[in-house]
Amino acid sequence: MPPTAAAQAIARLASRDATRTEADLQADIYVVLTSGGLSLADHQVARLEVQTGDGTRRRLDVEIGHAVIEVKRDLRVGGVLRDAELQLAGYVSTQSARLGTRYVGILTDGTQWRLYHLVNGTLECVAELELNTSNPDVERLLVWLEAILATQDRVLPTPEEIRRRIGASSPSHLLDHATLTSLYAQAAEVPEVQLKRQLWSKLLRTAFGKSFTDDATLFVNHTLLVLTAEIIAHAVVGFDVSRTGNLNPSALAQGTSFASAKVHGAVEADFFDWVLHIPEGPDFITDLAHRIGRFDWSQVEHDVLKVLYESVISQDERRSLGEYYTPDWLAERIVANTIRDPLSQRVLDPSCGSGTFLFHAIRAYLSAADDAGIPSGKAVTALTEHVFGMDIHPVSVTLARVTYLLAIGNDRLQAPDRGPISIPVYLGDSLQWEQRRDLFGGRDEIRIATSGDDLVAGGGMLFGDDLVFPRSVSHDAGDFDRLVDAMANRAVTPSAKQSKELILPTLRQFGVHEADISTLVQTFDTMRRLHDSGRDHIWGYYVRNLIRPLWLAEPAHRVDVLVGNPPWLRYSSMTDSMQDRYKALARDRGLLSGPLGASGRDLSTLFVARAVQLYLKDSGRFSFVMPHGVLTRKPADGFRSGRWGADVNVAFTESWDLQHAPTGFPMVSCVVHGHVTAGKPKTMPADVTVWSARLRSPNVSWDQAKARFQIEPGRVQPLSSTNLPAASPYKSRFRQGAVLAPRVLLFVEEAPAGPLGAGAGRLPVRSRRTTIEKPPWKELPSLTGVVEQAFVRSVHLGETLLPFRPTTPLRAVLPITDRSIMTPSQIDNHPDLNSWWEKAEQQWSANKPESDSGSLLDRINYHNQLSAQLPAARHRVIYTASGNTLAAARIDRADISIEHVLYWAAASSIEEARFLTAILNSGVVLERIRPLQTLGLFGPRHFDKHVFDAPIPVFDAGNSEHMKLVSLAADAEEVAAGVDVTGTRDFKQARKLVRNALASSGITDLIETAVATVVPPVAIPEV
Repeated sequence: MPPTAAAQAIARLASRDATRTEADLQADIYVVLTSGGLSLADHQVARLEVQTGDGTRRRLDVEIGHAVIEVKRDLRVGGVLRDAELQLAGYVSTQSARLGTRYVGILTDGTQWRLYHLVNGTLECVAELELNTSNPDVERLLVWLEAILATQDRVLPTPEEIRRRIGASSPSHLLDHATLTSLYAQAAEVPEVQLKRQLWSKLLRTAFGKSFTDDATLFVNHTLLVLTAEIIAHAVVGFDVSRTGNLNPSALAQGTSFASAKVHGAVEADFFDWVLHIPEGPDFITDLAHRIGRFDWSQVEHDVLKVLYESVISQDERRSLGEYYTPDWLAERIVANTIRDPLSQRVLDPSCGSGTFLFHAIRAYLSAADDAGIPSGKAVTALTEHVFGMDIHPVSVTLARVTYLLAIGNDRLQAPDRGPISIPVYLGDSLQWEQRRDLFGGRDEIRIATSGDDLVAGGGMLFGDDLVFPRSVSHDAGDFDRLVDAMANRAVTPSAKQSKELILPTLRQFGVHEADISTLVQTFDTMRRLHDSGRDHIWGYYVRNLIRPLWLAEPAHRVDVLVGNPPWLRYSSMTDSMQDRYKALARDRGLLSGPLGASGRDLSTLFVARAVQLYLKDSGRFSFVMPHGVLTRKPADGFRSGRWGADVNVAFTESWDLQHAPTGFPMVSCVVHGHVTAGKPKTMPADVTVWSARLRSPNVSWDQAKARFQIEPGRVQPLSSTNLPAASPYKSRFRQGAVLAPRVLLFVEEAPAGPLGAGAGRLPVRSRRTTIEKPPWKELPSLTGVVEQAFVRSVHLGETLLPFRPTTPLRAVLPITDRSIMTPSQIDNHPDLNSWWEKAEQQWSANKPESDSGSLLDRINYHNQLSAQLPAARHRVIYTASGNTLAAARIDRADISIEHVLYWAAASSIEEARFLTAILNSGVVLERIRPLQTLGLFGPRHFDKHVFDAPIPVFDAGNSEHMKLVSLAADAEEVAAGVDVTGTRDFKQARKLVRNALASSGITDLIETAVATVVPPVAIPEV
């Protein structure tokens, strides 16, 4: 708890006591600063009424270090805030110029606290805090102030402290991000900076496909993350990163101090050192290092980097990109299970993320080395030849490299017998999307193009000329890295010498064979020309990393063990070029078996098959975290076979079923295990090990978690194209409704008519707005107008459907008749409809996804889902496409359209319609199809895709059991119609009321019994 004096002062500040003067507030702020436990340094003396020193008589209310606090009695009073900001802008501008460093301003009335900084001479608010007037959070204000002032030392870097002091919502982070954003605005047109962002963008587009958007804010976020991680890397090994230390900003961002200590590849010049190109950039890095340096990094846990990433990159952004890290307990168990002999086995995580698997593999190796009596220095040197990581995400690679250092530990890194080491975590395309074996341009050379603008489809570089390296220089990974580094550094050194004269001593130093010198001289000359054209030695960094997947794929360098969590990128999220390459690579490996196409698949199975093919030795072992569907779903049938093309056979062993285990993933998962075999492949067994537990947080160690786990044998039911049950004849009769979206352009509610009315046959309408609209549509203004009544059509959606009862349909402006969709020329013949539709088409054209080239008229008839409803049958059955339970009802109005969240089919009679609604509303039919459903976090999902995989027979009026269901459905309709749902808050509550009424009447039990008789269980043969 903070000292009593500070707590009392904060209570007075927050109280909004009208009798208190600005002087009273200043005095209490002084008490908070001096007695609040902020550990002020000598240069951070809090002073009141300080003259600005600019020759005027102006005074700063409170100054502390490089911050001024301007105090007002009440910032809510009209005009006070605006005037105070103008006054503060002058103070901050004056003091920044006088001191030559970043200077910030704080406005407060004791309750409201606002943090400001200058951007191009303009004051901007970057963070706010408001205290509760009756019960202020004392600790919160003190942490907020400390994050700005960075006064405390030796702060333990626990996850909570990381979030509070440098996390995304901390004023420190907000200030740093705002400053870095303004620096990037200055740097955006610099050629070197543009190149680095372009390469960053192409790597992330390869990693995340269409989900990735090349956004300046994300680039700034990633830059801040990487710089922070690189500073932490220096701090954890003992470098003094504070202002009193001897590391300059360039050394911190480019890792020259590590190189001097013969630790290569830990921190290096990369995409994110662009900050050094801006005059104010080095000062920013110095300030950032000072704030990072106040933590005691000697006591850091390795998961702090995951915490750092997750606290800076928003959850929504991580979810959209599918970024979820493996919990420690799971990574630790996988490593222990798969790596049987750490000292002799070489291990690779080809999608290493922030390095969780690497951490546990390193600790396993070093523990075994200690047991074997291997000296620390020699153990570290050998370790870097045994544990490797690779990822295509440039931020992940930086975090994983720091994790590698943390796993080794400071004592071992400082061991006197430690030789030169290279941290073997590489920025590379593990999947080798291009399958570019032609990188080996001839038998004895590796050729890398610097042209092409798509990593998947064509080379991955941006500019002309090839970089060529003799195969002989790539045999030793560490030597190759250092050679390329040396060449890249020489290439940026101004010199009038010819390329051969300049680089020859370096080539001699590395013992390059005489026959290879001319090739490397030519490559060095290309590097120099790239630098001279404004494209700097980022190429050295890129070349070393791009080659590493190829190096690891060579037979002599392949590993004994693969572990990790591969990307789960869905096919629909891949770019067009990725989809083309995916289909080619997956088809060659038997992963597109059966009648299904690629659309229902994700990248994980191809990634594992490709990694095993490229990097694993004969008889090598693998363990990967995978989506749970790999165990049972049809799209994974080819993967489960273990026959992955002509040259890769694997034998699967028992998988781990994690559907009841806390992983933190957005979907249920499993772990698959196996090994390469020279004999016949062994199909993934249906017997599994089921892991179950309840944990407060998934990211705990195995020691912390194991007492809560229950691990027992289980069994799953794999599905394939050969063991699927015969579908019901109704499966081909039902189809999904029309895509009537974006709804803001189509769905309407009646608007007030003018004093003269709308005229006969016309209806005034406006867009129907809801809280579930998504960008960009939620930002658009509503459409308003008058439309011919014939084109304001009734539509059923999921929200208008209850069990055995449709409710009042919604209305939408649709250019259709009772028999067909209208053509554009037909729309022109109806002035009011035409006016509305023109506005809707304009909004659609301006805001639609880039991938959609069609008109709004095309959109609403996607896959003919609207035209298929015209003309409509007299009797139809509709049922829901989503939710935990299914709701179905019959409709007998031909003038109603069906939206795509519902499925529909025409029925031959009212009896057949009731027969179907009885079955579809039953719990029995859901139980029947449960083995066929995918598993989600909350149980089985996507029942809509499998309803008619249950053996539902065609209605037979001569079958007494069928007619019994017809009668029960009629009774259910009567009960449902009598339920008052007018006061319900939403359709979910209304459905619950209807189901409760049906259950209370006894009809539910009667229907369940009757359906169980009519619809037998699904029979799934063993594979």
